[in-house]
Amino acid sequence: MKIKIYAQETFTTTVTRSSIVINTEDYPELEGMNENEISDYIDNNVWDMKPTSDGVYSSLGEELSETDIDYDDITDDSTEFYVEEV
Repeated sequence: MKIKIYAQETFTTTVTRSSIVINTEDYPELEGMNENEISDYIDNNVWDMKPTSDGVYSSLGEELSETDIDYDDITDDSTEFYVEEV
């Protein structure tokens, strides 16, 4: 009997990028919010928020995604093998 053997690798990659400092006074939508409310708002709206560098990025989310990587880590790696009859 001939068989094909497959290997499937699974892992989790975590990347932490450099931070950007913003002045909440430049973001009127954040007015009156506490730190937790601001965090929730940014989580849900970062792609629609204006960047700090006008004309360079289309959103704060894009700007944050382009910052340097401060830290990365690969965890939870596993390999599974599958067999299929040919």
